[in-house]
Amino acid sequence: MAGPIRVPTAQTAGLEKGKSRPASIESVAEILSRRKTPLIAEWLTRTKKIPELNHLRLSDKERTGHLPKLIDDLVVRLDLPRLPDKDSDAVTSLAAIAHGRLRCKQGYSSGMLIHESRILQVTIFGTLRDNLSLLDFSLLLPDVMIIADEVDAQLTQTMDAFTKAGPKSAVA
Repeated sequence: MAGPIRVPTAQTAGLEKGKSRPASIESVAEILSRRKTPLIAEWLTRTKKIPELNHLRLSDKERTGHLPKLIDDLVVRLDLPRLPDKDSDAVTSLAAIAHGRLRCKQGYSSGMLIHESRILQVTIFGTLRDNLSLLDFSLLLPDVMIIADEVDAQLTQTMDAFTKAGPKSAVA
């Protein structure tokens, strides 16, 4: 038998003891839109700590240029009406496709792309954790599921474009 359902408390919602919940509640999409620049900066900091992602000499702009549009695509997806019993509402992300082609030209491996995507999910979830006191908890779990689905869909599209942009001799 499952234990009791726990409702977020002030402490689990990231509020300091003695402080009340703010009057302003935000959706996940609003938080990600508002925190896009710091989220990208955090992603860059995390990726710079991974030796496998840093053996290629790229500027910060070359490393992060794809992220604003990918995050925008994610926010659009979060704002779409939800259809019940549908596995995925992911749509084609031109930014993900362009990212795959660019990373191929830059000399990335498929493993590097997967690692970048994993770091993006961790960074997004960290941003949400840091803003728990502002979140609409009734939408949190469905939004987390959408984030995971969308980031995975973007990775799939990135990998498809990356593979197609690779050397033609590998196909022959």
